[in-house]
Amino acid sequence: MRHARIKLDGEGFYHVMSRIVRREFWIDDEEKILLLETIRRAAGFCGVEIYTYALMDNHFHLLVRVPAKREVDDDELRRRMAALYGQKQTDAQFAIWAGWTRSGRGDRVAAEKMRLKARMHDLSQFCKTFKERYTQAYNRRHDNVGAGTIWGSRFQSVLLEGSDGALMSVAAYIHTNPVRAGIVASAADSPWTGLGAACRGDASARAGLIALATRLFGTASWKQARKACLNAIEGRIGSLPATRHARPPSSPSAPPLPLKALLLKHCPDFTRGGALGTSAFLKQLFPLLPPRTHQWRLLKPDAFLALGLASPLGVRKPA
Repeated sequence: MRHARIKLDGEGFYHVMSRIVRREFWIDDEEKILLLETIRRAAGFCGVEIYTYALMDNHFHLLVRVPAKREVDDDELRRRMAALYGQKQTDAQFAIWAGWTRSGRGDRVAAEKMRLKARMHDLSQFCKTFKERYTQAYNRRHDNVGAGTIWGSRFQSVLLEGSDGALMSVAAYIHTNPVRAGIVASAADSPWTGLGAACRGDASARAGLIALATRLFGTASWKQARKACLNAIEGRIGSLPATRHARPPSSPSAPPLPLKALLLKHCPDFTRGGALGTSAFLKQLFPLLPPRTHQWRLLKPDAFLALGLASPLGVRKPA
């Protein structure tokens, strides 16, 4: 069943997924390196923040923050273009624009810059950019002359409430993808998740998880961000874990939630629910939901009850 995509005009948090056509296993380790590079370059251009990810042999998961649209000046435009196209191509394009301006075609320069800026701060444009660029590069590498997209369909996305319950539970679901697939025994063991890569010293992966923890808890070190991710996988979601030298917490850690068991099996609320958050958050989304989804249900009875999360997967009309 195809679910309507829900996007916010302002800042939004999303769980993004896409699969290879016919679920073929085309993304080996070498391809994962190139796919991740393409995703990061597109994120740098579009201004999207990648909190974490999981790259599998036939699909990927991303947890991202898309900022609200804002003005981008020429200096920032140059930096963003260099992130996607490289510095040499960017400098060449700015030289062309300078020539157009000198010859009285400044309106054409403005139109070109506006076209590029329109691709920024937007989830769909971000996904389109890296999926198309990766497809083109993949087909060149594998001599697939005249071949079309390697992706089976448009990307899927779930809009997330910007709370620790929603964001950390989705991060845990993403990190445990290789565990559910039987590839590794522990989420931190896979080099193709944000958590696993960060544990191996990947600076970009660490920066994403630190940004996530900082967003939720105010400030975080890598050790704290790592502990928060591991706690979430164990079903413990809440305040930022203390460092070794910090004052001991006034209350003991919350007991594990049924979330831990839920993470070990496929849960459609994480991937096809349209939105995930508290009932209060979902009520605010009613104007964005198609009429038949104006009904939500708790995730897997008792699973997220303590976190108070719900997902608009229902198809009944509101009572």
